[in-house]
Amino acid sequence: MKKHPLFFIKKNKQADSHLAKEGDLNLLSEECIVKTTTPCLEVEKIGLLILSGGQGTRLGFEGAKGCFELPLKPKKTLFQILFEKIQKKKDSLSVAVMTSPLNHQQIESYLRANRWFGLNREHLDFFKQELIPMCDDQGELFFDAPHQIALAPAGNGKALFHLRNCPIWMKWRKKGVEYVQVIPVDNVLAEPFDGELLACHKIERVDLVLRGVERLSAQEELGIIGMKRGRLAIREYNEVSERIKSKRVEGRLVYFLGNSGLFSCSIDWVEQLFKNGFDLPWHLSRKKKTKLISTERGWEQKKSWSWAFETFIFDLFPRAKSFKVILSDRTNHFAPLKNFFGVNSLETVLNVLRSKKS
Repeated sequence: MKKHPLFFIKKNKQADSHLAKEGDLNLLSEECIVKTTTPCLEVEKIGLLILSGGQGTRLGFEGAKGCFELPLKPKKTLFQILFEKIQKKKDSLSVAVMTSPLNHQQIESYLRANRWFGLNREHLDFFKQELIPMCDDQGELFFDAPHQIALAPAGNGKALFHLRNCPIWMKWRKKGVEYVQVIPVDNVLAEPFDGELLACHKIERVDLVLRGVERLSAQEELGIIGMKRGRLAIREYNEVSERIKSKRVEGRLVYFLGNSGLFSCSIDWVEQLFKNGFDLPWHLSRKKKTKLISTERGWEQKKSWSWAFETFIFDLFPRAKSFKVILSDRTNHFAPLKNFFGVNSLETVLNVLRSKKS
């Protein structure tokens, strides 16, 4: 099999030299942090982009992550939880769902079968992100079905690019949408059409507004918020030196803000962003995957380590000339479902949702 064209990145990532050190990441300035704001009610100015290209593999679920069902009373999927929040707001709000070729049909069929959970279909749109080949530990492409190269979603880095280049964009502009709010489908506490984000744009007149949450520990697997040359910068937890992760003053983490993944940006900034063009760095994740090997006896299965290559949307943040970070209470805004057990698990998410009802 051929070598993966991005294999050299994997080899470089195995060295410690890629880790961000102090000097590569600076503290977020106090004037960039917003602690309180009064929500703006003109939410029809927002277009909501839901990131749902991922699969539920880490949850032990075969299918789109948004279709994963939580054992609530009554049972609800991640999509249902989010769509019911949207439905309680205005009927004509603009919603776009980013899927992938792996789950697009499943998602659309599921939502149609449930009558879009009360949303107006006229204002609900879908588009797909792209797939990219995976490779094994030797950097070689491999099959996951007979004569079919193993592919994985290429990350959410180009979500705004795909949105900008499909008919949804002009539809939104004609409706008077001025801002795009981005929500990952797995955060059950995410507030769609967030009036606080909108208020920050209106009052501060900034390109981008991000919700930051306080990091629970030095080892929490959460992107770290900082600055680089006066611009907003996010560093993945596994791409930062231990000194940055764990540095404390008077017992408090110096880099205390983590990336919630909840943000909004102006339509005009997105237009300018893609007019100038850009490149995004590749991030890697390593996981066990079944690969098929062609032998004289036919196709044989083998479990082995594989590498997926992704771009992340937060790597666009340094291109925003102006920004604010809202210091947000994670008990109200941040409960992602990532794993079946442990941190950010089904148990922790259920506990959060139950506490909200009590």
